[in-house]
Amino acid sequence: MRHVSIGFEVHQPFRIRKDFLWNPMYRSEVLSKYFDDSLNKEVFERVKRKCYVPATKIILEEIERGENEGYDVKFFYSISGTFVEQAEKWGREVIELLQQLSYTRKVEFLSQTYYHSVTSLWADLDEWREQVKKHIELIKELFDQNPVTFENTELITNFRIAKEVEKMGFKAIVTEGKESLLKGRSPNHVYRVKGTNLSLFLRNYRLSDDIAFRFSNRNWDQYPLTAKKFADWISWSEGDTGMIFVDYETFGEHHWTESGILDFLRWLPRELTRAGVKMVLPREVYRNVYDEISLDQTVSWADVNKDESSWLGNIMQWAFDEMVRRTEMLAKELGGDYIKAWRYFTTSDHYYYMFLGSGGPAEVHSYFNSFNSPIDAFINEFYAITLFQEEMRNKLGINNEPFIFNVNGQRGKEVWTLKQFYEVLKNHPEYKEFEKYVKEWSK
Repeated sequence: MRHVSIGFEVHQPFRIRKDFLWNPMYRSEVLSKYFDDSLNKEVFERVKRKCYVPATKIILEEIERGENEGYDVKFFYSISGTFVEQAEKWGREVIELLQQLSYTRKVEFLSQTYYHSVTSLWADLDEWREQVKKHIELIKELFDQNPVTFENTELITNFRIAKEVEKMGFKAIVTEGKESLLKGRSPNHVYRVKGTNLSLFLRNYRLSDDIAFRFSNRNWDQYPLTAKKFADWISWSEGDTGMIFVDYETFGEHHWTESGILDFLRWLPRELTRAGVKMVLPREVYRNVYDEISLDQTVSWADVNKDESSWLGNIMQWAFDEMVRRTEMLAKELGGDYIKAWRYFTTSDHYYYMFLGSGGPAEVHSYFNSFNSPIDAFINEFYAITLFQEEMRNKLGINNEPFIFNVNGQRGKEVWTLKQFYEVLKNHPEYKEFEKYVKEWSK
């Protein structure tokens, strides 16, 4: 291929306390009661030291080197709002380094959901839209960029999501180059989502995973992976424009500095230039559409199935999700730290920790899990969201069950009071037909 777009997912969740069931707190402030700031700080500061600061400095240096030597070094970033909040608490220098990247105009910042949430998988997309809008404002404020490329949480994408992304004004979306989606075609092209005007970038997961998962594997038949070797692989690949997309923590955290990963990052732009491959940004090439692709399935970048089952694939995840959804209107009525805490609960990581499986996928989930096991995660997380709901009901003086709407066989919003019903009705006129039943229920 002649062009490559290389980018990084940068995300940290606000982790639910690991001992919530065994050591519940009742008298703390809302956020510290449910979320483990000491653990979040510990993780962030470690990754900041090992990855965020050194990797970003390397990229800044290589951009400057490229300018001095007559070639372009370009990368894109997708940064969650929860990562930014943690950086503002424990690593302001990381934000300043990222802002320096933006000033070079050689780095593109994508948009995503502010809370890196699963809300795009809900039938009702109100909250998903709010989180996307909040993230757009964050990118404008921090980096002075109007994002044109969208990356939904964990690359979760289907036609419904793509249509909403187009409605919000984005020009392109990123998802996984899954074989069942490509149907024999190469991922190394810019496509268009059939039925829309939205461009589609497909992550080349084989090349991406060579860095993300196999770089330190001494049993891999291609070990060691050098920047020269990788640049040659890219140049020899069929297609015109490929996408390499990995977690930023790959560089120094998942693969330690001693593995040579930071040296790989430093030399890669130089070796790409030598191999005749031009580094480009998604916003620069999204118009170069090669063909159409039908998004007739839900795609993600997780595990073997590469669908939504990593987050909503078992009864524990379904139960947790149901409780998260039942607390939405309570949190929105109370506002303040309650709505912030509720949105932290929507973060995909909490669902991911409850994944059940075996083999390679289970090993990956175990590596990223902040709990001892999926069962341990469920016990503590489900208890936390249950007590969170109880606390808000008590604060609002609500002693009844919620009224949950079901439209065309799909679970919709829920309300706890008649007042909440009329609030929801403003955005959902289709619920008007339920008014008589809601009034009877509220008596």
